[in-house]
Amino acid sequence: MSVKLRVSYERPEELRRVLQLLHPDVKRWKAAGQTGRFKRAYVELREGKESDVSPGAEAGTPENPS
Repeated sequence: MSVKLRVSYERPEELRRVLQLLHPDVKRWKAAGQTGRFKRAYVELREGKESDVSPGAEAGTPENPS
């Protein structure tokens, strides 16, 4: 399974912060060349082992209600 994220941001510092938070899992990322208030970046995460997710971490479970 592959995870791809689209990140919207206004300032480059915001994108850098998101990339820092995701750093160990980022496979690749690309900032879209765009003008306007909101800019976009596309981030692809490395595939992880299923054991990396704690039990009950799926959305909608009592531990993590959505």
